[in-house]
Amino acid sequence: MNPQKDATGTRLKSLLAAWITMIFGTSALLYLASPINFRTYSENQLLNFFYSTWEIADEVGPVVKLSIIALFALLVSIADRLVSHKTWIRYGVSAGLAVLTTVVVLGFLPENYSRGFGIGLTGSRFDHQTLRVYLIGSILGGLVYTYALQRHQKRSA
Repeated sequence: MNPQKDATGTRLKSLLAAWITMIFGTSALLYLASPINFRTYSENQLLNFFYSTWEIADEVGPVVKLSIIALFALLVSIADRLVSHKTWIRYGVSAGLAVLTTVVVLGFLPENYSRGFGIGLTGSRFDHQTLRVYLIGSILGGLVYTYALQRHQKRSA
């Protein structure tokens, strides 16, 4: 099998895991932190959690979702060439790049493209109630990226 193709597939799988965490994980955190009032769908709290998490993530516009993954992929691909391959450094760099990605998207994506995210959700780019949730979700996404990348690399070795 082609090692270059394996490396690309591993990186893409890891980026997908990070993207899912950044979008759906942040949506779950928004529901749990409850900085915004959500509609109750059922008496079952677990059902409300999953349904609301899906609704929040679904409401995030496609431009936001694509901007997040494209910028994060670009940043980690550059960092992979420049940063040490020590495990703890990779985790820190990935988490930092995920935060940078989120801050850039929150700060610069025009309001009309920010549906369900940042200014498109709260009316403010850096809303004090949701910013911490976005940052925690992005940190988790960065950590998931490095974990998934290392796990896939160990499997294919």
